[in-house]
Amino acid sequence: MPVITISRQLGSLGTEIAQLLCKNLDCQCLDKKSLEQAFGEYGIPKESMERFDEKKPGFWDLFKTDKARYLHFMKGAILEFASRGNGVILGRGGQVLLQDLPGVLHLRAIAPPDIRKERIMKRFECDAHQAEQIIQHSDRERTGFHKFFYGEDWENPNLYHLVLNTGTFSAETAAQLIQNFVNTREFKQTYEETARKLNDLCLEHEIKTAIIYKEKILVQFLEVDADQGTVNIRGIVDNPDDLKRCGTLAAQIPHVKEVNNQVYYSPLTAAYGIHY
Repeated sequence: MPVITISRQLGSLGTEIAQLLCKNLDCQCLDKKSLEQAFGEYGIPKESMERFDEKKPGFWDLFKTDKARYLHFMKGAILEFASRGNGVILGRGGQVLLQDLPGVLHLRAIAPPDIRKERIMKRFECDAHQAEQIIQHSDRERTGFHKFFYGEDWENPNLYHLVLNTGTFSAETAAQLIQNFVNTREFKQTYEETARKLNDLCLEHEIKTAIIYKEKILVQFLEVDADQGTVNIRGIVDNPDDLKRCGTLAAQIPHVKEVNNQVYYSPLTAAYGIHY
């Protein structure tokens, strides 16, 4: 049940490595195309994804509520994909969203600037100056994306188990190295724990979706913790009727066995206007 996230510089062969892994391990890849499909099922317009997908958002996007909605459903798509096991997640901050999960391998593909430039010149049939501009633009966009949505520096090596410099070897060699890693006894021993924790995370996300986005209950500081069917809900509402609704909604979600509803009512919180 290997789940692999790949963060990559443009021109580092990261996409090629992901394609080879999917072929060799007979698994699926969560990339832009498949994420667009998942977003369509959530009712998120394609325009929202195009505006945010691995891009540094514009100034006015900082003031829009689309950010929270986009991040919520992107997290849901990644969690649902990872819960199936045996898959590769290409970009989109997968290394951050799944960073605390055992049994998920986080990779970063890099390459020296000159080699990246040569690859981009060949790929886009452009000159050296244009290739350098393309690379700089891509690096700025991906840096801004990770800062805006996760508050993380995507170049931080602590986010990854392996950082592969493909300047001196091929995508095929890199894919083989990764396959050897996921086949080790130490990595395979974590599969059961990974599956259990992913099920808990998916359940937490489904409850948040039901409360915030389906029923549109305004819960400030909403927190949901799940442990094999036992769920704890915390938050603040400014409508006393919403207290019971939160617990009722959570109890109706499949695989929920017990709900500890710790949401409380405070009429003063409405003045803050801060919601999950």
